[in-house]
Amino acid sequence: MIESNYKRISKEKLRQTKTKLYNDPLFSMIYMPLWHQRKGDLTPVEVWKEAEMVIQEMKAIKRDIRHLEVSTIVEELTERYSTFDNVARTEEKAQHSTMLVLATVMFMLAEADADWKHNPHLQLCRSISQILSRIEGFKELCRDVKTEENNLAEANAPLPIRDFMGEERKKDFGELPSFSGDVISKCGIRHGNVAGILQAIWHVSREFSANNDWIAVYAVLLEMEAITPTMTSFCAMVKAVFGVGIDSRYMNSVLRSHGEDIGKWNAIYDDQKRHLEFVNALRMYISRLT
Repeated sequence: MIESNYKRISKEKLRQTKTKLYNDPLFSMIYMPLWHQRKGDLTPVEVWKEAEMVIQEMKAIKRDIRHLEVSTIVEELTERYSTFDNVARTEEKAQHSTMLVLATVMFMLAEADADWKHNPHLQLCRSISQILSRIEGFKELCRDVKTEENNLAEANAPLPIRDFMGEERKKDFGELPSFSGDVISKCGIRHGNVAGILQAIWHVSREFSANNDWIAVYAVLLEMEAITPTMTSFCAMVKAVFGVGIDSRYMNSVLRSHGEDIGKWNAIYDDQKRHLEFVNALRMYISRLT
C-alpha cells in the first residue's frame, strides 16, 4: 500500500539527483514536457522518483491482475498527494500529480519493447492511459513527449529498450556464468544484486572488439555510483573477475577523451558511438538481470 502525506524533496537533493538523472535517456526526453506541467506541482525529479516507487509497488502485484489494480493505485496516489508537507491541496491538484506520476510510469513501461504490439506491459499501459485520459493535462503531456521522441528518432538517437519492471527471463540471455560469493564480495561493486551486475557486464563484454570498450562499463557503474571512481581499481576488478588485462593509464586517457559525463559523448566519433551503444546495452542488461 502506498503511504499518504507526501514529503517534498529538498532543493539541494533535487539539484544533486537531477544531475545524475540527466544521464538517463528517458528522463532527459520527458524532462521538459514534465517541466511545462509543473505549475507548482511535483518537479520532474520528484515525478521520476515517485514513478520508480510505483513501479516497485506494481512488481508486488500478480502480473495478470496489475491492469485491474491501476484504479486502486490512482486512489492511493491521489490520497498521497492530497497534502504536500502536511499542507492540504485541492482534489484537482492531487489528481494532476497522480497523472504526472502514472504517465511517467507508462512511459517507462513503454520502453520494454520497440514494437508496441509486443510490449509485455501493453494491457497495463492501456489501463493507465484509459484512466488518465480523464485528467486535465494528460493528452498535452503525451503529445509533448511524442514530439521529443520524434526529435530523437530524427537525430538517430532512439531510446534504448529497457524493462523497468525487470521481468524478462534470464533464458533470453542464453547460459549466464555464475560467480562465487568470494568474487561478489571482493569485486568492489556496490549494489543489491552484484551477481546480476557481473552477469550483465559479462554479457555485453562478449561484443567488445577493443580494450577501450570497457570504458562503457566503467561509465555505467560510475553513473550508478556502484564503484569507487578510481580507474586502477576498476581495471583490477576486470582482470580479477573477467580475466581481461587493461592498462589503467590508457583507460584514463580514453576517459579524458570522452569525458566523464556520458551525456556529452559524441556519436559522430566512431569509438564514442560504439561505446554509447555498449552503454545503452549494458543499462538494458542490468535492468533485466537485477
